[in-house]
Amino acid sequence: MQQVTANWLSQVMNRLRRRPQGVRFGPPAPLRPLWLVGDLHGRLDLLERLLQQIKACTRLDATDIVFTGDYIDRGPDSAGVLERLHALSEQSLNVTCLIGNHEQMLFDFLDDPATHGRRWLRHGGCQTLASYDLPYPKDMGTSLTEVAAVLEEAIGPAVMPWLRTRPLQWRSGNVVVAHAALDPGEVPEAQPSHVLLWGHPRFFNTVRRDGIWVAHGHTIVDMPGITGAGRIATDTGAYETGRLTGVFVSLDGTVTTLST
Repeated sequence: MQQVTANWLSQVMNRLRRRPQGVRFGPPAPLRPLWLVGDLHGRLDLLERLLQQIKACTRLDATDIVFTGDYIDRGPDSAGVLERLHALSEQSLNVTCLIGNHEQMLFDFLDDPATHGRRWLRHGGCQTLASYDLPYPKDMGTSLTEVAAVLEEAIGPAVMPWLRTRPLQWRSGNVVVAHAALDPGEVPEAQPSHVLLWGHPRFFNTVRRDGIWVAHGHTIVDMPGITGAGRIATDTGAYETGRLTGVFVSLDGTVTTLST
């Protein structure tokens, strides 16, 4: 009887520990006012427009600005977006550009064209090639290696090393920014790269128990900003909708949005 009671009590306690309704979230609290910018996908025009809007309402030198990744593919000017973000981050220490899954697909293509070329081209790489005035490879079996070499040269000796060394996540106070998601059951420092870049099956339906807010792109939403306890979404599908969004997190935890 004692053994049965102990097992039953253990099961009840485990269920209680898993219940998300017991979690109490405070407001997001970055160490400095924070702008979060969603997926760009080659829309340099929208980036310039949004930066002007941001400058009109905040002092850029008094805020942190974090871009959530996916700068290339699908849209018309991946080359221009990379050049602009590189210059912006070189000029301002408070600007951070994270890696997205589309940058990772580019790296995979450049490192192993034969294995990863078709996948990257299928998911918007052909538009990135076009932005560098490079033709779509006609012979998928033999020309991918040559295309990769020409593309890496076109991206250039300044932008390419910079892009490859962008971080996967960024943190200020209780706000962590990643491209796609965090595993809600793991601390930020233990997140594998594939989760940060591609997402996690429990991210949208499991509340973190540590009070950390996760800001992300990757998943397109109609209503950016706070989408649940501990989640802030930024991606409004700019390449297709023409709507690039910046999400502003103030020091008092207020979250507001600004879109093109």
